[in-house]
Amino acid sequence: MAELWQPFENLFLHEVGARMPLPEIAAKLERSESAITRQASRIGAPLLSRMNGRTWTDAELFLFGRFSIEELAVATGRSNISVRNKRNSLARKSGGKIMSEWTSEELALLWRYNNEQVAEMTGRSVEEVGDRRLKANCERNNWPEFDPERES
Repeated sequence: MAELWQPFENLFLHEVGARMPLPEIAAKLERSESAITRQASRIGAPLLSRMNGRTWTDAELFLFGRFSIEELAVATGRSNISVRNKRNSLARKSGGKIMSEWTSEELALLWRYNNEQVAEMTGRSVEEVGDRRLKANCERNNWPEFDPERES
């Protein structure tokens, strides 16, 4: 019969699950990786995903639609599978096509029309238009450095 989980083990999973690799947690708790995964799922503890690599930079995202998967993999130092998965993810977000960088004409539309209208005019998804509008507002208002809602 399997050994019952102790409260300190559950606490440990909650505290380090999102930062420590699964094999290391398994070694420290002297349990199998599958047991760690099952228990983390039961108690809602986050685990460091094996699929989470480094985040995609704006410069890397800019290359999509301009180069092949193989060229992108070499340029970004990522695997072909990683590049293909990111391309597919971007395509799902934008209604099936990889969109290029925003043009100055498209950016000008953001100040005249709502998200739905801009999406219809540019062929981009409403979500993508909303994300770009937020980014433009942050740049224009210097929000990362100056947040008027944050107390000094």
